[in-house]
Amino acid sequence: MRHELNFWVVGGDMRQAKLAEQLSDDGHTVHTYALDRAPEPVPDPQDSLEDAVLADCVILPLPTAGEGGMLNAPMSGWETALEEVMDALRPGQVVCAGRVTPELEALAERYELRLYDYFAREELAVANAVPTAFAVGHRTGNCSGGRHGIGRTSHILLRWKERTAVPVNRVQHGRRHASENR
Repeated sequence: MRHELNFWVVGGDMRQAKLAEQLSDDGHTVHTYALDRAPEPVPDPQDSLEDAVLADCVILPLPTAGEGGMLNAPMSGWETALEEVMDALRPGQVVCAGRVTPELEALAERYELRLYDYFAREELAVANAVPTAFAVGHRTGNCSGGRHGIGRTSHILLRWKERTAVPVNRVQHGRRHASENR
């Protein structure tokens, strides 16, 4: 037996727009907020958070926080403070967010919300690295130009480029990548 849930997808980019579409296609009630400039229509766009209090689950973007405590909402024509989002919800309400900051944790605690960081799940972090790796690799041709050395994204890009025989720059900060020492 299938149980329909009421979701609010609030802010974000095409990942959230597609998530809203998929949840709706699965038969759930879906409302969207701060996705008003999405290139494709999103389910039930709202221009206020007034009815978000009725949601079974509120889904915030990855990353959740933008500049200055604002909701990360690059596909929106207006700015919304994260505190405004939290204030619109009821105590005990489930909120799923990506890359939760200590400030967001404090807000959720103050408003007595049940906050879950979906990006803390290893499988999502790795799955999210795949399209990032492809975008970085296609754009720059370099998988190890970041400030932090070689991480998930670079490892995925390295494996992909090795399989496709695309030249890869593996030198980071004067050191060779471990795979060069074979």
